[in-house]
Amino acid sequence: MKTSVVISTYNGEKYIIEQLDSLRKQSRPADEVIIADDCSSDHTVDIVKQYINQNKLNSWQVIVNDYNKGWRRNFMETMWNATGDLIFPCDQDDIWRTDKIEIMVRLMTANPQIMLLTSNYCEFFENGKQRIDPWKNDNKLKQVPLKDNYLLVNSPGCTYCIRKELLTLSKKYWQPDYPHDALLWRMGLMDGSVYAYTDDLIRWRNHKKSAFAKESKKLKSVAAKKNWIKVSSKFNNESMRKFIDSDVVGDTAYQQEIINKNSQWLAKRQQFYETSNVFNGISLLTYLNCYPRLRQYLGDWYLIYLKK
Repeated sequence: MKTSVVISTYNGEKYIIEQLDSLRKQSRPADEVIIADDCSSDHTVDIVKQYINQNKLNSWQVIVNDYNKGWRRNFMETMWNATGDLIFPCDQDDIWRTDKIEIMVRLMTANPQIMLLTSNYCEFFENGKQRIDPWKNDNKLKQVPLKDNYLLVNSPGCTYCIRKELLTLSKKYWQPDYPHDALLWRMGLMDGSVYAYTDDLIRWRNHKKSAFAKESKKLKSVAAKKNWIKVSSKFNNESMRKFIDSDVVGDTAYQQEIINKNSQWLAKRQQFYETSNVFNGISLLTYLNCYPRLRQYLGDWYLIYLKK
């Protein structure tokens, strides 16, 4: 199967060479590498172009956007335009293990039921610490089950291998405020096609200027939580309901139950933020299993009553 790697870059000159090196040295080289730059103001584009020329990488290309699309749109549109049967989204500041593509292609070839394959990652920090998440590193392939808290995205998009069919289908459901990994992960969960290989195939860089770090910091405010609830409600009540009705084969009673429960939870959570009513907060205990993480229930109380 043909493979495509898609990188979204923006002011990534500090770490981009390490990532490009790890792609170039793959034991199974990608058939196509697309670097989509979102109007960087530093030397990212020059660095990438020089790297491609010096290493004679004829199957690599750089696309510079006419305007700043934001990482959500940049990733989705570039992945849709990729020609591979299997597409690998790639961040600008990580380091891939040299056998990542080879292992994931082998697993996808042997298991046609998988639409989205993820892996463990070794998260490493600026202070030298590192940890392997999100599963025990025991080199096993397992299906990721659909649970009440399906809105939790266990794995970052940089660990994904996505079958073209799922990406094509995502065109029907993507909205500008949906992250690519969240949309594809949740669609895959709903039709039972998300699998994980429990080996750390990438080193995921955690630093203060990454898009992930900036997004995480923004979520620690009342306004950001309200917006997350609004976007998630739209995702749950509109996109996922339509997806289940139109594109999930077989009995969907369990999926519908999950959707209904999350709809009630998000509505009650929104009410808690709007009213600051203690009883609304207590009623959310019924929906603890819907929270992406249990500590976020306590976080709601902290944001509403303590954070100024």
